[in-house]
Amino acid sequence: MAGSETGAGSLGRLLNPASVAVVGVSERRPMSNVAVGHLLAAPVELHLVSPRPGSAYGRATVASLRAVGGPVDAVLSLVGAAGSVGVVEEAARLGCGGVVVVASGFGEAGDEGRERQDRLARAAAGAALPVCGPNCTGLVNVTSGVSLFTGTAVAVPAGGVSLVSSSGYLMRAVMAAARERNLGLRLAISAGNEAVTVLADYLDFLVADPLTRVITVVIEKLRDPASFFAAVDRARAAGKPVVVLKLGRSERARAIVRSHTGALTGESWVYDLAFRAAGVVDARDVDDLMDRAAILAQLPAHRLRPVERIAVIASSGGVAALASDVLAGGDVETPELTEIADEVRAIIPGAEVVNPLDLTGFVMARRESLDAVLRTYLDAEALDAVVVTWWLDEEDRERAEVLLGPAREAARRAGKPVVLTTVQQSRLGSWTSTAGGPGLAFARGLGGAVRGLAAITRHLSPQPRARRAAPPRPIPPPRPGDVVRGDAGPMLSFAATMTLLAERGLTVAPWVVLDDPADWPPRAGALGDGAQVVVKLADVAHRTELGAVRLGVAPGEVAAVAAELQEIAAAHGVRRTVAVQGQLAGAGEAFVGFQARTDLGPVVVAGLGGILVELTRAVVGRLLPVDGPGVESMLDELGGATVFRGLRAAGGWDRAALARVVLAVAELGVAGADWIGSIDVNPLIYSPSGCAVVDALVLVEETAAVAGAAVAAGS
Repeated sequence: MAGSETGAGSLGRLLNPASVAVVGVSERRPMSNVAVGHLLAAPVELHLVSPRPGSAYGRATVASLRAVGGPVDAVLSLVGAAGSVGVVEEAARLGCGGVVVVASGFGEAGDEGRERQDRLARAAAGAALPVCGPNCTGLVNVTSGVSLFTGTAVAVPAGGVSLVSSSGYLMRAVMAAARERNLGLRLAISAGNEAVTVLADYLDFLVADPLTRVITVVIEKLRDPASFFAAVDRARAAGKPVVVLKLGRSERARAIVRSHTGALTGESWVYDLAFRAAGVVDARDVDDLMDRAAILAQLPAHRLRPVERIAVIASSGGVAALASDVLAGGDVETPELTEIADEVRAIIPGAEVVNPLDLTGFVMARRESLDAVLRTYLDAEALDAVVVTWWLDEEDRERAEVLLGPAREAARRAGKPVVLTTVQQSRLGSWTSTAGGPGLAFARGLGGAVRGLAAITRHLSPQPRARRAAPPRPIPPPRPGDVVRGDAGPMLSFAATMTLLAERGLTVAPWVVLDDPADWPPRAGALGDGAQVVVKLADVAHRTELGAVRLGVAPGEVAAVAAELQEIAAAHGVRRTVAVQGQLAGAGEAFVGFQARTDLGPVVVAGLGGILVELTRAVVGRLLPVDGPGVESMLDELGGATVFRGLRAAGGWDRAALARVVLAVAELGVAGADWIGSIDVNPLIYSPSGCAVVDALVLVEETAAVAGAAVAAGS
């Protein structure tokens, strides 16, 4: 339904129903008891549908949706998978506003389930009927008090945060986490299999919904990435942050997700790239999701500014010491603030450390001193926000007043966020929902406060989009003889790979390939006058694991070493071709890669190799398309600023040379989109003369483009 005129707009009746029919009610079924229990006192016209005539839950039942006497806004189907298809078909014929299908046994349940889900989708599509699910727990409209929900109720206040979750269980977990933070919710939706109404449809509804200020999402897999990110763009244009918890980040978790929904998840790192580029705030668990959403929901959108440096004003010396430990190496900096130290000590004599600051009982007893401290910190140009620790539990309302007045006034005047937070992760008092003010927010725990402030920066910092340029001229599929069957699947031969890279303008280290070691002497001159060479099996993706690389080989020893490597090839059943290259000396190593098939599209990656990996600890990437400025921003993130300036008395790298290689590899991947699966340039050696490719691997897709190739076999 995504992208259709009937998608988000048609969701109004389902998500804000005035009339509801529950199909499959039975007082003998716990699910029915819970779901109907939510609705008996709700402000809706309620109809109960059961094939057995009579009554249930003290109300008369009818035998079918048609017997209700008119189209209802929302239908909650509690029947099984096969019966739910019939419910959707009948709802579509009657002109109902939408259906919630909680049954499993659809797309996640093999071929039969997928066929059943297709029938359900076809029935809904004919009438532009929204369907929540199947394989979901329903939805909760907290604002109106109407729940089409099979889970136990969570007493959460109404507010401006809405949730769409792939997981029904985690939908309720998020609601419980919101309750702990006294964070008001607007809508909570369990999307399930998204057979009809998809994630982007829900997002578009929430973008237009005046009561939603922050959109939170729990996803297993983006089934339609383009529509999702287009909806994110619309949300950001409307000033609504999007906070996402992506499930399935580990290999084991991905296996669990596959068994749960049938969704094959991709690398979480690629999702991180896409979220960062789009200005999506990513979370690591349910508490992190709500910590970040809470701060974004409490601060007015027009007052949001990036937060990179904060001060912590603590209620005791012990809390100040704990804050130093908790915040070390975190999402934001806590600068020493030596520039305001004298001013602070004039207010608090003897203050040795001013960030975090021990407020002391001396200041707490003097309103004018407290005002002066807050003013001093919020006026500091080095700070973007101030966090103050205090008691915020239900019983602490009166005790908190000593800080509330000064904090409200300071935040209003300064235009910078002030966050009052507990030290521990206890439930916030219900009074915090009305005790704040413009620029004043409440958080649950020091870590939660900091994560919430860091979310502002992520929301406000999407990466510039690459300029749409004409696509490069396609590269035709390789010749049959250039494709070999390696240990990683079909791949270009070493010779074909190095030739291809050279044709794309990259500098490659001189090389020759040998099928017979005896061919070496007449070909040695092709490598110049180097004293040492590298000898390796040429057409093996993981040659290092076989011990099939020899460094520092004297030219006179090449034939013997090549023969030795061919024995290794024979023992492992891999190709016997040997490559010989001059051994390059350089200032360092880098690697550049391209991956054609991810959940979200092709991606280019880069990193520094050798000892520089330990210094930078970074691999960076971009989803394609990428342009020159995009590659420059990749190198900014790489953490290799010292490398580009010069490291340990060595000359700096030519940053532009590395950028050219990254861009060339990305363009090569796009040009070979019909047949290139991945490109791995590793290592790329940097020397004062520039960057040179020493080794590379190009994996070939087994597509129609190369299906006719007579792929060379092992010997």
